[in-house]
Amino acid sequence: MIRQHVVRGMSAPVAVGLLLLLGCSEKGDIIPMNLTPKVPKDMTSVSPAVKPMAGPKVVVIPFEDVRADHAKVGSRSSMWGGETDFHVSSGSAGEETGQAFADYLKRKGWLVQYQKVAPPESENGPNILLSGKILDLTVDAKRGVLLTDIEARSKLVIQAKNREDGSSIVRTDAHSGSNDNVFWFEPQDGEELLAEVLEKNFERFVVNTKLEDRSIRFR
Repeated sequence: MIRQHVVRGMSAPVAVGLLLLLGCSEKGDIIPMNLTPKVPKDMTSVSPAVKPMAGPKVVVIPFEDVRADHAKVGSRSSMWGGETDFHVSSGSAGEETGQAFADYLKRKGWLVQYQKVAPPESENGPNILLSGKILDLTVDAKRGVLLTDIEARSKLVIQAKNREDGSSIVRTDAHSGSNDNVFWFEPQDGEELLAEVLEKNFERFVVNTKLEDRSIRFR
């Protein structure tokens, strides 16, 4: 996906001022970033909640973050050498990835909940437990003259455990995306792109699996 924002009619003094402004970020700065961007209010009436379909009860727990730096999810750099790090606003990429996965499945009609801890096995407990590992989760914004190019990538391991028979399935997927020539970069631009890349991982898992009775299997 590529977005292009063209700037016309800008005076030279304004352009110079913007160049100076965009080049003043220093190394060590941190910008908080959400992995589950809020849905605009005007979208809630257009896209009503999907009614859960009949099927097994599913619980998603936080993903294990196996990256070297658990806080950082990318950076914004300028042509002058300034750099600003993006950190997960909640402090836990694993929790936010698990929450994003649960939200995605709800939109697909799954009977799913997100919980920070795996619930004990019981008759009324979930039939399927979803977990995973974060191998890569990065969004980088590189600023040039007035315009910014954004690139995001993710690599996830998703595991599903069927509690009825103890079986499990595991799938690993990696995806990337970019937005080029963004005129006025905001953290939300990076959040939205990273969310789209994450959803590609979730989508690939759902497309390649199927729910059978109280279990999940590969197609």
